[in-house]
Amino acid sequence: MPFLSTPLTLQATGGILGSAWISGSIAALSICAVPAVLQSGVTAEGLLKGWHMQFNRGMYYIPTTSVFIALDYIYLAYRHNAAGLEWRGYAAGAVSNMMLPVYTLIFINEVNQKMIGANAGTGKALSQEAVRNLMNKWSALSSVRIFMPLAGAAFALWNLLQ
Repeated sequence: MPFLSTPLTLQATGGILGSAWISGSIAALSICAVPAVLQSGVTAEGLLKGWHMQFNRGMYYIPTTSVFIALDYIYLAYRHNAAGLEWRGYAAGAVSNMMLPVYTLIFINEVNQKMIGANAGTGKALSQEAVRNLMNKWSALSSVRIFMPLAGAAFALWNLLQ
Protein backbone atom coordinates (compact mmCIF):
# COMPACT_ATOMS: atom_id res chain seq x y z
CA MET A 1 0.00 0.00 0.00
CA PRO A 2 2.08 2.95 -1.17
CA PHE A 3 0.58 6.04 0.40
CA LEU A 4 1.74 9.49 -0.59
CA SER A 5 1.46 10.91 2.90
CA THR A 6 -0.52 10.67 6.08
CA PRO A 7 -2.59 13.79 5.26
CA LEU A 8 -3.60 12.35 1.88
CA THR A 9 -4.43 9.02 3.48
CA LEU A 10 -6.63 10.84 6.00
CA GLN A 11 -8.16 12.86 3.17
CA ALA A 12 -9.01 9.65 1.30
CA THR A 13 -10.46 8.13 4.46
CA GLY A 14 -12.61 11.22 5.00
CA GLY A 15 -13.91 11.04 1.43
CA ILE A 16 -14.72 7.34 1.78
CA LEU A 17 -16.56 7.90 5.05
CA GLY A 18 -18.37 10.91 3.57
CA SER A 19 -19.52 8.92 0.56
CA ALA A 20 -20.79 6.13 2.78
CA TRP A 21 -22.53 8.66 5.04
CA ILE A 22 -24.35 10.25 2.09
CA SER A 23 -25.44 6.81 0.93
CA GLY A 24 -26.84 6.07 4.38
CA SER A 25 -28.62 9.42 4.51
CA ILE A 26 -30.31 8.77 1.19
CA ALA A 27 -31.28 5.28 2.35
CA ALA A 28 -32.77 6.69 5.55
CA LEU A 29 -34.90 9.15 3.58
CA SER A 30 -35.93 6.77 0.80
CA ILE A 31 -36.42 3.54 2.70
CA CYS A 32 -37.40 4.75 6.19
CA ALA A 33 -38.74 8.30 6.28
CA VAL A 34 -41.00 8.34 3.20
CA PRO A 35 -42.70 4.99 3.99
CA ALA A 36 -43.25 6.19 7.56
CA VAL A 37 -44.91 9.37 6.31
CA LEU A 38 -47.06 7.31 3.92
CA GLN A 39 -48.21 5.06 6.77
CA SER A 40 -49.17 8.00 8.98
CA GLY A 41 -52.73 8.07 7.60
CA VAL A 42 -52.85 11.85 7.25
CA THR A 43 -54.47 13.87 4.47
CA ALA A 44 -52.78 14.79 1.20
CA GLU A 45 -51.66 18.07 2.75
CA GLY A 46 -50.15 16.22 5.71
CA LEU A 47 -48.35 13.80 3.41
CA LEU A 48 -46.94 16.67 1.38
CA LYS A 49 -45.83 18.51 4.51
CA GLY A 50 -44.13 15.39 5.90
CA TRP A 51 -42.37 14.71 2.60
CA HIS A 52 -41.33 18.34 2.23
CA MET A 53 -39.77 18.44 5.70
CA GLN A 54 -37.67 15.37 4.89
CA PHE A 55 -36.85 16.69 1.41
CA ASN A 56 -35.59 20.00 2.81
CA ARG A 57 -33.33 18.28 5.31
CA GLY A 58 -31.68 16.23 2.58
CA MET A 59 -31.65 18.99 -0.01
CA TYR A 60 -29.39 21.21 2.05
CA TYR A 61 -26.53 18.81 2.70
CA ILE A 62 -26.62 15.79 0.37
CA PRO A 63 -25.84 17.44 -3.01
CA THR A 64 -23.29 19.86 -1.54
CA THR A 65 -21.48 17.15 0.37
CA SER A 66 -21.49 14.94 -2.72
CA VAL A 67 -19.83 17.63 -4.82
CA PHE A 68 -17.20 18.39 -2.16
CA ILE A 69 -16.35 14.70 -1.84
CA ALA A 70 -16.07 14.46 -5.64
CA LEU A 71 -13.62 17.39 -5.56
CA ASP A 72 -11.70 15.57 -2.82
CA TYR A 73 -11.46 12.47 -5.01
CA ILE A 74 -10.38 14.53 -8.04
CA TYR A 75 -7.54 16.06 -6.02
CA LEU A 76 -6.50 12.62 -4.75
CA ALA A 77 -6.56 11.24 -8.30
CA TYR A 78 -4.42 14.15 -9.47
CA ARG A 79 -1.85 13.71 -6.70
CA HIS A 80 -1.66 9.94 -7.17
CA ASN A 81 -1.35 10.24 -10.94
CA ALA A 82 1.44 12.81 -10.55
CA ALA A 83 3.31 10.41 -8.27
CA GLY A 84 2.86 7.49 -10.68
CA LEU A 85 0.49 5.64 -8.38
CA GLU A 86 -2.90 4.11 -9.10
CA TRP A 87 -5.44 6.92 -9.40
CA ARG A 88 -8.41 5.55 -11.36
CA GLY A 89 -10.39 4.47 -8.29
CA TYR A 90 -10.45 8.04 -7.03
CA ALA A 91 -11.49 9.30 -10.47
CA ALA A 92 -14.29 6.71 -10.60
CA GLY A 93 -15.31 7.72 -7.07
CA ALA A 94 -15.53 11.35 -8.19
CA VAL A 95 -17.71 10.42 -11.15
CA SER A 96 -19.96 8.27 -8.94
CA ASN A 97 -20.48 11.12 -6.49
CA MET A 98 -21.11 13.66 -9.27
CA MET A 99 -23.76 11.37 -10.75
CA LEU A 100 -25.91 12.01 -7.67
CA PRO A 101 -26.96 15.62 -8.41
CA VAL A 102 -27.10 14.93 -12.15
CA TYR A 103 -29.39 11.91 -11.67
CA THR A 104 -31.57 13.94 -9.32
CA LEU A 105 -31.98 16.78 -11.81
CA ILE A 106 -32.72 14.45 -14.72
CA PHE A 107 -34.95 11.82 -13.14
CA ILE A 108 -36.38 13.17 -9.87
CA ASN A 109 -36.74 16.91 -10.49
CA GLU A 110 -40.18 16.62 -12.13
CA VAL A 111 -41.58 14.74 -9.14
CA ASN A 112 -39.92 17.22 -6.76
CA GLN A 113 -41.43 20.21 -8.56
CA LYS A 114 -44.95 18.73 -8.55
CA MET A 115 -44.83 18.00 -4.84
CA ILE A 116 -43.13 21.27 -3.90
CA GLY A 117 -45.70 23.21 -5.92
CA ALA A 118 -48.60 21.31 -4.40
CA ASN A 119 -47.20 21.79 -0.89
CA ALA A 120 -46.72 25.53 -1.41
CA GLY A 121 -50.15 25.92 -3.02
CA THR A 122 -48.61 27.29 -6.22
CA GLY A 123 -48.98 24.10 -8.24
CA LYS A 124 -51.83 21.83 -9.13
CA ALA A 125 -53.80 20.58 -6.14
CA LEU A 126 -53.27 16.85 -5.74
CA SER A 127 -55.55 14.15 -4.37
CA GLN A 128 -54.34 11.88 -1.61
CA GLU A 129 -53.90 9.04 -4.11
CA ALA A 130 -51.86 11.28 -6.44
CA VAL A 131 -49.63 12.36 -3.56
CA ARG A 132 -49.15 8.75 -2.48
CA ASN A 133 -48.22 7.76 -6.03
CA LEU A 134 -45.75 10.64 -6.34
CA MET A 135 -44.18 9.83 -2.98
CA ASN A 136 -43.81 6.16 -3.93
CA LYS A 137 -42.27 7.18 -7.25
CA TRP A 138 -39.92 9.59 -5.48
CA SER A 139 -38.89 6.90 -3.00
CA ALA A 140 -38.19 4.36 -5.76
CA LEU A 141 -36.21 6.85 -7.86
CA SER A 142 -34.33 8.08 -4.82
CA SER A 143 -33.46 4.54 -3.77
CA VAL A 144 -31.33 4.25 -6.91
CA ARG A 145 -29.27 7.18 -5.62
CA ILE A 146 -28.13 5.10 -2.62
CA PHE A 147 -25.70 3.21 -4.82
CA MET A 148 -23.96 6.21 -6.42
CA PRO A 149 -22.00 7.50 -3.41
CA LEU A 150 -21.71 3.92 -2.12
CA ALA A 151 -19.95 2.99 -5.36
CA GLY A 152 -17.78 6.08 -4.93
CA ALA A 153 -16.77 4.87 -1.48
CA ALA A 154 -15.97 1.39 -2.84
CA PHE A 155 -13.88 2.77 -5.73
CA ALA A 156 -11.95 5.08 -3.42
CA LEU A 157 -11.41 2.32 -0.85
CA TRP A 158 -10.10 0.06 -3.59
CA ASN A 159 -7.71 2.80 -4.67
CA LEU A 160 -6.59 3.50 -1.11
CA LEU A 161 -5.75 -0.17 -0.58
CA GLN A 162 -3.69 -0.48 -3.79
